[in-house]
Amino acid sequence: MKNYFSIPFFFFLLLVQAAFAQESPLKSNADSLLMSSKDSLIFLDSTLIQPEVPESLKSPSLEELIYKGRNYSLQANEIMLELEEKLDTSRFAEEIPMMEGYIASIRERAKNPNSKFNFRYVAALLRVLKSTEENNAELDRIVQVRLDRLQYLDSLLGAIKADDFFTYKIRDTLLLPTYSSEIENLKANIHQLDSTIYRQELQAARYQSKLSSITIGIMELLRYVEINRTILEKNLLKKEINFIWESYEIASPKSIFNITLDSLKINYLFLLRQLRLDLFTTVLAVLILAVSFLMIKQTLKKIKEDKEYGKVILDRIKFLSERTFSSVMVALLPLVLFMFDTGSVALLTFFMYLLVFFSTILIHKAFPTNVFVKWLIVVAVFLFFSVSNLYWEIAYQERIYFQIGNLTVLILLWQIPKKFKSEDPNEVFFLKRLRTLTMVFLILGIVANIFGRFSLAKILSVAGVVGFVHAITLYFFVKVIMEIIYAIVENKRDADAFTTYIDYKAIQSRIRGFFMFLALFFWVIIFLHNLALSDYVYDTVSGFLSQERKLGATSFTFSSILLFGFLIYASYILANNIAYFASLKDQKYSGNRTKRLGSSILLIRLSVLIVGFIIAATAAEIPLDKVTIVLGALSVGIGFGLQTIINNLVSGVILAFERPIQIGDDIEVGQNSGQVKEVGIRASKILSYDGAEVVIPNGDLLSQSLINWTLSDKRRRIELIIGVAYDADMTKVKSLIEEVLKRDRILKTPVPRVLMQTFNESSVDFRVLFWIESMDLMLEMRNEVMNAIFEAFKENDIEIPFPKRDLYIKSLPDDSANLGDKKNPPKTDPGDNAH
Repeated sequence: MKNYFSIPFFFFLLLVQAAFAQESPLKSNADSLLMSSKDSLIFLDSTLIQPEVPESLKSPSLEELIYKGRNYSLQANEIMLELEEKLDTSRFAEEIPMMEGYIASIRERAKNPNSKFNFRYVAALLRVLKSTEENNAELDRIVQVRLDRLQYLDSLLGAIKADDFFTYKIRDTLLLPTYSSEIENLKANIHQLDSTIYRQELQAARYQSKLSSITIGIMELLRYVEINRTILEKNLLKKEINFIWESYEIASPKSIFNITLDSLKINYLFLLRQLRLDLFTTVLAVLILAVSFLMIKQTLKKIKEDKEYGKVILDRIKFLSERTFSSVMVALLPLVLFMFDTGSVALLTFFMYLLVFFSTILIHKAFPTNVFVKWLIVVAVFLFFSVSNLYWEIAYQERIYFQIGNLTVLILLWQIPKKFKSEDPNEVFFLKRLRTLTMVFLILGIVANIFGRFSLAKILSVAGVVGFVHAITLYFFVKVIMEIIYAIVENKRDADAFTTYIDYKAIQSRIRGFFMFLALFFWVIIFLHNLALSDYVYDTVSGFLSQERKLGATSFTFSSILLFGFLIYASYILANNIAYFASLKDQKYSGNRTKRLGSSILLIRLSVLIVGFIIAATAAEIPLDKVTIVLGALSVGIGFGLQTIINNLVSGVILAFERPIQIGDDIEVGQNSGQVKEVGIRASKILSYDGAEVVIPNGDLLSQSLINWTLSDKRRRIELIIGVAYDADMTKVKSLIEEVLKRDRILKTPVPRVLMQTFNESSVDFRVLFWIESMDLMLEMRNEVMNAIFEAFKENDIEIPFPKRDLYIKSLPDDSANLGDKKNPPKTDPGDNAH
């Protein structure tokens, strides 16, 4: 009986299990593959466990489980791929110890009570600390971004683990072997991903902890350095040491030699660090210098091969032809310098040494020996002052050396002639003012040194000498740049379609001013660095420009106004230069009207100005809708008060589109005639045939009758009136003239014509008509044809008559008063005539 009961019960359990296997999840212990390393760090307090929530009566279907498994597998693969992009530990391993070393070194030096800071040391410390702070903040940002991403991935993984998907199992795994294996692989992947996220979070947390410690150290040192800078600024005009005439002893823990070695070693390390950090910029700068030198060398080689003009060109570029490498370095080093961060004094000094070295080579070749010797003396003082400028400690022992250096340079500057020879008056102005400025700074440095203001004396002396030497090197920078441009233009004059029509003398005045401004800009930056005022000036100017101000309800900043004005001016300069070079191109194609831009240059200028205005307004954050409202309000006043100007402006646009005239056309407007040189926005310029430039408003070009001799082509008809005597053979005269007109430069179509025109009082006039290809030949061909006709008539005895008159003298006045006592004056026969 018992056996009979057990068999049906067994089958009943099988049926129930098969029918409700998915609806009744099996209670099992947590899967070990879903346990992570982090889970072992956290335990569950059993007293806080809430009562178990009843399960839903409805269980997921097999299709839903398969769909979930596929999605979770894809998510796990995506997480795995993202975790493979690990944090760049090499950068952290390199830069974190470096920053910790900087902080430890500065702390150790700050703890030394014998260390006396100077402005250079304080400024250098501030730059080092700020650059370290920026680098530290960047690394911290990278770590934080990585941590946030890891936390997000961990939350995704936690959501997968928390799903009850893994609590459902298939009793017979043979029915769906692939599904079962995928589930097991998913569990293994989740376990591995959980461990990977845990390890990467620990690694990022370690780096973040070190970076936080560095941040605290930087903040402490910044406060310490700011306090010392404030003390130095307060004591700048105060007496530091004894007056120079008093007896004194300078107590210093180090000799000046040791201070120099330590400073050079520290600045050398800073230079290597910056070049290493800016490795790409360093390699690019070297490539630019090398490629530029090779290109200019090749250009000079081609010029030397030109037997006709090569020697003449080379005589005009004495620096570039004789010292090519040094010239290229002098021309490019000031430009390459600004590819780097110019805040490093070590880098600035390094580039300054290179620039002075190559400039010295140019001076040695171009100037007499006595000038070169004086320059070497100035360079020696410059080297001492520039090395002293790198000191990180105050060394009062150098006081006497500064006095000697200042006096030496003052004597040499006093001996320099007051008049500098230069082609550009701006260079003369710059160099004369430089001499005066340098002497003023040196005298002030001497006075400050005498009265015990050593720090102030050092700043003034270094700024004066280094500024003078730097300005001389920039003088050669402008000279060599102009020679390079001249060599390139002359080399391509017969080879390039663009440079063939470039007038070097015309563009020289345009580009020289730009490079002079650039040189002045370079000099001011280095000069402010030497005065230890660069950061102060930058902060003051930037603060003044960026401060928000209000005018009524409108807010603005001076930086936006300055940016707007600069961009408008830049677009104006760009438009003018484009128009200039385009007009040069039109002059090259003056014989072919279809290849010329002509009045389209005006459209180009207007387009550049409009685009420049839009860019300027956008960059300065000026709302264009407000500009439109203002222009609309002003339109009424403009319409009434500026009618003529607006008329000329609109006429200029019409001329640009209709193109009735182009640059290079020969026109007549009213009483004015000549060749069009410029079609401007308001007025156009005409070069008259006698050399005067006539400015004609564009409105007059449209309102008056306009004669354009070259609108469709440049052909011109020449008309001559030739008179011959009445007794000449008219047929022969016509044949002789027709023979003269059979010349190569006289067009065969239309056919030249010789017509008998008029019977005058003393001649028979023939009208000679013929055409030439270009009206530029009109005067020449007219002269040539008339000379030929004259010679032909002379050879064939054909008279070209001139007016004749018969003069009948009836009586002569009594001239006895003039001739004495002549009582019988001569009688004249009335029949006599004189011709």
